[in-house]
Amino acid sequence: MSRRRDHGAVRRGLRATALVASVVAAVSGCASDERAQRAHEMATMRSQVEELRKSQEANARELARLSGEVKAVDAQSAFLAGEAKAAGEERARVKAALDESDKTLRELRSAVEELSKAAIPPPAAAPTPRSSAPDASPEQMYAAAMASFQAEEHGQAVLEFTELTKKFPEHPLAANAQYWIGEAYYRQRDFPQALVEFRKVIDGVPKGSQIPDALLKIGLCHRALRDQARAREAWEQVAKEYPGTNAATQARSLLATSGGTGRPAR
Repeated sequence: MSRRRDHGAVRRGLRATALVASVVAAVSGCASDERAQRAHEMATMRSQVEELRKSQEANARELARLSGEVKAVDAQSAFLAGEAKAAGEERARVKAALDESDKTLRELRSAVEELSKAAIPPPAAAPTPRSSAPDASPEQMYAAAMASFQAEEHGQAVLEFTELTKKFPEHPLAANAQYWIGEAYYRQRDFPQALVEFRKVIDGVPKGSQIPDALLKIGLCHRALRDQARAREAWEQVAKEYPGTNAATQARSLLATSGGTGRPAR
């Protein structure tokens, strides 16, 4: 009887041990599955984080590129605004100079008419050629050359103004004629030759009232030739040496808006 009880106890112990082993195995399997699932989830999250990081970096690069483009557009807009302002001021200066020339021309024509009335009528002769007559006065030659310039016959105006400077180099109108020679070349966009002629205004004798305007135009020629340093040098000279002139006002405005490469004046 005692042995039967012992055998029963052994069998119950074995069953209990087997049950415990089964539970342990089941728990271990669950733990392994949970670790695998967590490892998979962590790998997925790392992949998502990496993709998010790459996306943010791409967005940052695109934002930097767009910001650079905006700054470039802003800079170009500011430059064009400065160019437009300078062009408007240049047109105003040229208009004022032409208005003054018109006034001078009217006065010269009036003087010529008065002299013609007082002179003895010459005998009939062939029509006067386009070039000035040998006995034409400086005033007559200047008036004829200015008429050619205002008619936009710039090549003819250069010839006529040059003839005046050669025949009457000491006359007060010679300095003005030399300035308009430079202006005629400038209108033809021959900037290198315009530079040569405007410098003659500054270096010439006698000195005329056109020196500030000639310096201003020298700066514009240098800007058209993309030499911004020399352009600024000429404008600074105008502003310093002739501060009360219209040319100095224009020069200060150009200095304030310069800083680009400069483009040929229109």
